[in-house]
Amino acid sequence: MHRAERRKVLLEGRRDFAFDPEQLRIEGSPRGRLARRIRGHLRRLEPIAMLTPRWSAPQSFLEDLALDLAVGEPEIGCRTVSFRPLMGRTAPEAWNFLLRVIGELGGGEWGTHGVPMVCDRRGFFNAAAMLLDQAQEDAPYPIALLAHGAEHLPVEVLDDIAQVWSRYAEQVEHDRRCTILLAGSVDTPALDVGGSSRIDLTDFGELEAADSLVLQLGVVDPQELERAARFSGGVPAIVAALAIGAQRGFPNSPTEYLRAMGPIAHEIRGAVQSALTAPDTADRLQMLLDGEPQLEDADVDPALLFSGVIRRVRRPGGPHVALRSPAIAAAAG
Repeated sequence: MHRAERRKVLLEGRRDFAFDPEQLRIEGSPRGRLARRIRGHLRRLEPIAMLTPRWSAPQSFLEDLALDLAVGEPEIGCRTVSFRPLMGRTAPEAWNFLLRVIGELGGGEWGTHGVPMVCDRRGFFNAAAMLLDQAQEDAPYPIALLAHGAEHLPVEVLDDIAQVWSRYAEQVEHDRRCTILLAGSVDTPALDVGGSSRIDLTDFGELEAADSLVLQLGVVDPQELERAARFSGGVPAIVAALAIGAQRGFPNSPTEYLRAMGPIAHEIRGAVQSALTAPDTADRLQMLLDGEPQLEDADVDPALLFSGVIRRVRRPGGPHVALRSPAIAAAAG
């Protein structure tokens, strides 16, 4: 078919089917779109570095991702691990923990191979390289290591695991059997492993937040559901807290919403009060409390992004930031 004829067919099809109702749900599901994007990278066995803002619930996201990859085509086996137990641990303890995790990637059953113990950096590099070579040879299907909580690793160990995986990626450019998604809440170059794609874990869209509430609460009055989803701002931890607090009925005011959120409301108040103690972040937060996006300020906004009270948003004219949730404005009131 000639190019002009193909174009005519396409335009006629657009007139006949001007709007796909499902497209509205897709556009209102940013976290779902992100999951599809990540699945694509992992199915190509491309490493990923993921920044996980505070209250973004990375563990549940990665567990859902692992399930989708296991049942999809092509099949990708996943090993999900949290580095939180390593908070405050020494470098040798972290090295040996990582070696046990890497040792579980190969073979038909998890943990069937012996794992060496090391006490220095050179030993870690050698043992990790050996275990990755073993996984490359023995893995019955492609394997993805989904690791979160990288901020709890000693800084030098985070850099070590990035170097180990970068070397593996360089040595096995084709027919690779293993890949990694390394997630953490601290924006550091050490998250980037083996030419990885850099991805920010997004919050729920309003439709996704509402779906999550319905999944946990059952049938809900549509207006109350809309108010709760909007108040949450799509922040996963806030959505989960509201689902628990609203089991006996939805609140009727911002103050009652905060009360229903339980411990996370105290965390949000703490983050807001911390931001208000410094003049520069206090002025900036006050500017953003109305919810309107503002051009990103590279001098002030990184501290507010790390605290979890604001997020980056797409707008014409350059990088913008906005208040992450109306719950944060309520906590500042």
